Amino acid sequence: MTADVRYRPANAGDVAGIQRVADDAWHAAYEDVLGEDVVETMLDEWYGDDAIEAGVEHEAQDFFVAAVDGEVVGYAHAGPHPPRRVHQVYRLYVDPDHWREGIARNLLAEVEQALYDRDVTAYEAEVLADNERGIAFYEAIGFERVDEQETDFDGTTATEYVFQKRL
Repeated sequence: MTADVRYRPANAGDVAGIQRVADDAWHAAYEDVLGEDVVETMLDEWYGDDAIEAGVEHEAQDFFVAAVDGEVVGYAHAGPHPPRRVHQVYRLYVDPDHWREGIARNLLAEVEQALYDRDVTAYEAEVLADNERGIAFYEAIGFERVDEQETDFDGTTATEYVFQKRL
């Protein structure tokens, strides 16, 4: 594990770092599953400056970063998921150069404390069925698969598993 990782709430100054990590992580994790064009489209749609800033500033959401020497190397973003009446991890990504260092686990610990402080008793995460690394991660930290759904990613349909964890 990297000893000099600092975990803190995200701020507007972190947008570029979050976008860089998203770009690297999405290409590494999803390009083989969704294709490069779909990955680029989703990054453009979900990771524009306004989208990230809105998440960072939203009072009902929690957004954390992990930084090494001031550089963002991971982030976690969670908040309400009204259709299912639970909270959800919207985003959890770590720079591929820092995978398997415990950063994602520690980011989720920050999220869980924030959710606990909000009196949330359970939360969910959606993981592509083809994302074996993501599935293994969530199962290893106590999430249980509770549902399955088909999701459209810019015209490409993929199966996602819904995982839930009680706090």
